[in-house]
Amino acid sequence: MWSNWPINWKTLKTKLVLFTALIGIFLTMTGFSSPNIKDNSNLLERETSKLILAKNDRYFQTSEQPQIIVKTVNRTDHLTPAKLNKYKRTVFIVVGTKNKKRNVQIYSSKDLHSAFSADVRGNIIRSQSDKLRSTNKKKFNEGLRFVFRACATTIDQRYQYSLDKYDLTSDERAQLSHPHRLALPIALALALLIGGLIYFFKNNLNLKKEK
Repeated sequence: MWSNWPINWKTLKTKLVLFTALIGIFLTMTGFSSPNIKDNSNLLERETSKLILAKNDRYFQTSEQPQIIVKTVNRTDHLTPAKLNKYKRTVFIVVGTKNKKRNVQIYSSKDLHSAFSADVRGNIIRSQSDKLRSTNKKKFNEGLRFVFRACATTIDQRYQYSLDKYDLTSDERAQLSHPHRLALPIALALALLIGGLIYFFKNNLNLKKEK
């Protein structure tokens, strides 16, 4: 009976490989069955989902296996992930949205608190505040991808991983290291301007008194 059904094992193996690859591509493109993406508000673009999956896949191949979970919810308060204290080597990026308002927060497990201090988390969020508040989906996702890459870079530095194409560039990292670098020159310029105006008006008053 089986002689009537010859099996070409080489062809079968090739087809299985192709089938597996197609399934992998489908899952990557859609973000299905990924514990790292919980897009309840349907905010994530395909490019954003691909970035999240690709970077977490690299983490899965390390001995520490850290992870970054991106979650969107239909509220702007009470964003702290449930059972956060039970997680290890995990960072959450939680996006709250309601009535066109957005609230993006970064949370980390206890073992990453030193790497993700309040200042670090605040600098990351503030660096993209305009985009993260935007109701334009494309612009918002640009900001969210930057936040994700910043978190990934912080994790890579924490575990001394080699930086890759998913991490921030040196210029982008400098922005986070010196978030107020533009504020100081502006403040100095304003101080000089105010000082000049005071000097000008003071001299004018003295001239009027002399007359």
